This record gives sequence, C-alpha cells and structure tokens, in this order.
Amino acid sequence: MQLYGFSQALVMMLLLSTNAHAWQPRLSDMKTAAPDWSYTGERGPSHWGELHASYERCRAGRLQSPVPIESAAALFQPCMPLRFRYRSTALHLVNDGNALRLGYDRGSHLVIDGLSYELVELRFHIPGEHTLDGHTPDGEIEFIHGNNRGDIAIMSVLIEAGNRVNQTLRRILEHAPTAAGQQAYGRHIGVNAMLLLPPRRSYFRYQGSLTRPPCEEGVHRYVLDTPLKIASADLARLAQIVGANARPLQPLGERRVERFCSTPVD
Repeated sequence: MQLYGFSQALVMMLLLSTNAHAWQPRLSDMKTAAPDWSYTGERGPSHWGELHASYERCRAGRLQSPVPIESAAALFQPCMPLRFRYRSTALHLVNDGNALRLGYDRGSHLVIDGLSYELVELRFHIPGEHTLDGHTPDGEIEFIHGNNRGDIAIMSVLIEAGNRVNQTLRRILEHAPTAAGQQAYGRHIGVNAMLLLPPRRSYFRYQGSLTRPPCEEGVHRYVLDTPLKIASADLARLAQIVGANARPLQPLGERRVERFCSTPVD
C-alpha cells in the first residue's frame, strides 16, 4: 500500500481544484519518506526556519501554533455547534518518522457556522502541543480538514491518561507501524473518528498555523476543552511509536482566543 503525504503545498493544490472532491488526498499519494525536518537536533523546531526558504514562516510568522490557552482570558461567545458528520474509514496508517498518521476516506465532514470541511487525516502527538490553563496534556490528536475554497480547519482533541480504554484508539495502536517508513492498511478494518471525541464538545477558537513545516498560517484552529480519556498503557504504546513530537509553544501576541459553549452531541 502507498499512502499519501500531507504537505501544505499539496493540500492547497488539491483544495483549489475545481472538482469539489478532487482535493481529497488519495491513498496512492500518501508517502512514507521521512520529512527533511525533525523534533530534535539540528533539524529541530528552533532550526525549521533555516532548513528551506518555504519554511520561513516557522521562524518569522506571527500567527503560529500551538499557543498557550488560558480559559479565563478567552472571550466567551454564544454557542456555535461543531457538527460532526464523520463516517467509518478503512484503516490506513503511516509512520513517517515524525508522526503517526491516519488517512481518512472521503465523505466525512465537520460543519462550522454553515461551512463544511472534509476530514483528511488524523495526526497523533506526544505530549500535547497546546496547553490549557498552564497544563500540558499527555497527548493531542489533530483532526485535519479542508474544503474546496482553500480553507484548512484543524480541530485538536487533548489526551489524558487514566484507566479508561478507548477501543478505537486501541484498534489503531494494534495495527500502527512502529518504524519510520512503514505503513499499514486494512481494507476490512474500520475506524470511526467520532469515537475519538470526548462527550463534551465546548471549544476554543483562534487563527493559527500548521504546527510543522512549512508552518503555513491562515489555519482555523479549534481546541476542545474536555480531554479524551485513554488507558495509560495505550498512551505508553503511542509514545513508543511516535516519540516526542510536539512543537514548542508559540507567542500568542495580539491574537484573540474565543471560547464557545458546550455543543450538542450529533
């Protein structure tokens, strides 16, 4: 199986296609080659902006992610539900050396304020990239979406370890590639991203960026304020697979973080 790569340039090219569904990455496009950057050493986050001209925003951008979120400082807004229209997908996983990624079949959407974004992939981070009220979560899952207008919306679910088994995450981990460049595909193994969401769906919103090169800005960032509880053993397994792959916090600057009230589970 050949899985697709998820660079900003590729996403934007696909999102701007005239075909409403043509931007959706195909399995045949997902690459397993290691990126030219890492989370440590001379190719780590403090050097990303020096590695390539297209990575300049990693160094000089002013709307970068992740950011520290302080709930008391967030501007409370009226309810604006996140409408999840996720379907099950065949399992297709890739370990590119920097992240464990779950590619998603077309047909699943997140609807926000009347705009629909199609779910492209999930990326798993250890520890969490965003902090909430000074606390760094044990992990974070990025749900990456796009639409044919060229918009990218990333919703983050924070992870906390405990004694609760999430069967969907466990299924993913049972089949996850353990070495860089490996991939796994199970046509008859289904996973549903809905089951990786916490029951409470209040969230924060701000304008940010990708948390990896090229650190492209103009990304709509959403962070659920309630973590997903998982088993400690599963967190340890995830950490063993992905290592430490969280970008350091970036300055919030003059940006406004908004908070939206609890939304219906639908």
